[in-house]
Amino acid sequence: MSPRNKSLEVFLHGRHIGVLTGSGLRMSFHYDPDVVAEYGASSVLLSLSLPVGRKKIDGPAVYNYFDGLLPEGQVRSHLASENGLSTPDALGLLTILGADCAGAVQTLPAGTSPDGPADAQPMTTEEVATVVEALPTWDLPDDFAITASLGGIQSKVLLSRSGDGWAWPGRGALSTHLIKPEPLDSPVPHLLAAEDWALKLAAAVGLPAAAAHLETFGSRQAIVVTRYDRTPNGSRLHQEDFTQALALASTSKYETSPTPPSRLARLVRAAAPHTRDDREFRRALLRAITFNLVIGNGDAHSKNYSILLRDGGEVTMAPLYDLAPTLLLYAPSNNSGHIVGGQSRLNYLTLEHIVREGVTWGMDVGDARESAAAVLERVATASATVAAPGEIGFLNELVAVRAGELLAGMRARRALADQTPAAH
Repeated sequence: MSPRNKSLEVFLHGRHIGVLTGSGLRMSFHYDPDVVAEYGASSVLLSLSLPVGRKKIDGPAVYNYFDGLLPEGQVRSHLASENGLSTPDALGLLTILGADCAGAVQTLPAGTSPDGPADAQPMTTEEVATVVEALPTWDLPDDFAITASLGGIQSKVLLSRSGDGWAWPGRGALSTHLIKPEPLDSPVPHLLAAEDWALKLAAAVGLPAAAAHLETFGSRQAIVVTRYDRTPNGSRLHQEDFTQALALASTSKYETSPTPPSRLARLVRAAAPHTRDDREFRRALLRAITFNLVIGNGDAHSKNYSILLRDGGEVTMAPLYDLAPTLLLYAPSNNSGHIVGGQSRLNYLTLEHIVREGVTWGMDVGDARESAAAVLERVATASATVAAPGEIGFLNELVAVRAGELLAGMRARRALADQTPAAH
């Protein structure tokens, strides 16, 4: 089937659930009648922004959800050029890349089954190094076709674990890890080492976080992240990021309007009715927001938070991922990604802003304060036990200091040499 064909079959957990049609920025999605009969109208299956229904769904929500499965930036442009497609052609790109996407969704050409034989091709150490070294472009052996996709702007390659080695996830095969080399043009120094440290700190604090480690491939250091939307027995867990859940374009991943309700409040409003314990869902989100503030994560936008959607419609927070203390490594990285309590600048955010934000979600003041303060207290202790590598070793002390300052009602400093800012 040509990438220019105008329809794709959509599968979830290997089951056919509907048909995606359209061209350019105009796309429609229609759920299968048997899916509607089984789950019921208005239930959540694929996305909070695309509830199950009998009628065909049109409009930006469809494009934004499916476009959100695709990479951004230079990687997307390169893949589009290599396949003779325009960069905005999400349907065309999903024809090529949709066999293995984030979560449990697959988009396949008509007549293609997700139950076909898995095509995982073992890779030599040299082949893996060649692929990683070539990013953000691709230097692949002729028989390695790209059929997997993840959103995001950073260059990464998706591979499958094969015993002690790696395999290329051809069509039908499940990728289990992403390998992300140190960016060639990032203004943030030591980004991968800092991300690895932040993920380990989050786990030490008791927050769900993706597992990761650093590894060198040829001449490039990379972070190897175990996909949290894949299980050890080789199955998919469904998930979507906040832009998809709120029908937002990937290009709108940073919240810019301070007009209430905040984006996070809208997310809670949409997700809470589908949670088993809506109070715990709010606490989990507030803990995640608090952790990203205390570490100074200036990349905590709506594509770097996700929810898990269980079969049957239950929604939970996904593990944390793409964590990095960017503000503490690069001063201009001062955007919190979301409006929190009316503020989006990391240099000005305090515990009071977090509490205020939680209250807008329906939390009690005491519950919001206790949830956020517990994270800060644990960070203050754990940051001394999760050793950051030499070039960023100052993060251990700095993040502990930041936690103490936030607990004291102050803004958190950006560097150890700074004087403590006045309370806000």
